[in-house]
Amino acid sequence: MKKILLTVVIASGALFTAKAQDVTFGVKGGLNIAKLTSVDDTKVRPSVYIGGLVNIAFNESLSIQPELLYSGQGDKYDVNNVTVTDKVNYITLPVMMQYRIVPEFYLEAGGQLGLLVASKTKMAKVTVDVKDQTSSADFGLGFGVGYQFPIGLGIGARYMFGLTNTYKDNSGTFNGTNAKNSVAQIGVFYTFNQGFHKSSKKKHK
Repeated sequence: MKKILLTVVIASGALFTAKAQDVTFGVKGGLNIAKLTSVDDTKVRPSVYIGGLVNIAFNESLSIQPELLYSGQGDKYDVNNVTVTDKVNYITLPVMMQYRIVPEFYLEAGGQLGLLVASKTKMAKVTVDVKDQTSSADFGLGFGVGYQFPIGLGIGARYMFGLTNTYKDNSGTFNGTNAKNSVAQIGVFYTFNQGFHKSSKKKHK
């Protein structure tokens, strides 16, 4: 399933890029509200995401947006009244299809590949590196909404949910082996050549 999902994402990106009319570059960042599923009494772990994006438009309504982000994920939970924090951090590559209902407002959905950067579990003052017990890649799906002002500045919200287990089989971690990533994101973005992007669209009417 992992190979099929990755192949579909890459193939779709290549196909739509070939038909693209306008390309816009930008940056984005914001707040991650992350947790791991299948964990009893889990709490969210607040963190950040930051990175760059390329928006490839085919017409005034439809575009595809690949991104390259650093994403802090994981969760928190209590063991014998002591808070345990799982810090699972990735370089993520979301590829989102966006549909603009009006020029400023869009809906989006797509897939994401996450490449593990670090994985640590902290309990009280003790931190243990569990990267070797954590899956090196994470596959997920997501959907979101956004609003962009004419100057190129925008706000967006997205929810991503993992399809693969965060930890390897028989990892021995507190979370077991069925935990999957669940991340809500809210933040801001800015596209550098938005003015050119809009003027180009007018030429295609």
